[in-house]
Amino acid sequence: METLLEVIKSNKKINHIFQNCPYKILSHMELVHIKAKKFSLAQGNCYDSVYIIVSGKLKIFVSEENGRQILLDIYKEGNFIGEQEAYLNAPYSASIESITDCLMIKIPNIYFLEWVRLDSHFNELLLQSLCEQMYELTNRAAKYSLATVKEQVIATIFDLHESHQIIEKKLLVESVSATPRSVYRVLNELEQLSLIQIEPKLISISDENKLLFEGKKI
Repeated sequence: METLLEVIKSNKKINHIFQNCPYKILSHMELVHIKAKKFSLAQGNCYDSVYIIVSGKLKIFVSEENGRQILLDIYKEGNFIGEQEAYLNAPYSASIESITDCLMIKIPNIYFLEWVRLDSHFNELLLQSLCEQMYELTNRAAKYSLATVKEQVIATIFDLHESHQIIEKKLLVESVSATPRSVYRVLNELEQLSLIQIEPKLISISDENKLLFEGKKI
């Protein structure tokens, strides 16, 4: 099994993050191997560690009082988990769940904060990451407030196809700001137009160009 240093050296993106990490900080980190659907962090809870994703994908979502989940993003290689909460000493504002098997680097909050103070290179990368998250959330907020259900469904199909390759029906429904019934109605319409194919758990694109055109003509 690979050691922490071997994992860092073998991954270009991760190696860039750890470029100037002090050894006294590195010595307090550990590798965490996680199975799909077996790792979760709950919205509203406090945790004592930050994670950096080496491989695999995790979904970031919020839950409504009725139990419905709304997908905010899918995190993958190079993304941070819990950095905002560690810096603010606050509970998690969203929940996290592993979609696939994942490999992550776990950093106790106290050493994560010390790393931020000591390493200007890491500080800059962290700032960039937070700005990218804010940019993405702004775009998603605009999509939820201004787009029709059909526009959201088509845009989400392409988003999931690009970031996740496999389009899971459950993830798509969670990503759209509408009732599941409204989402399924749009999906059925798109399938009748031979633009997508609906399977029990997955959705596949039948005609990418025509689906894109259908989204633009709304």
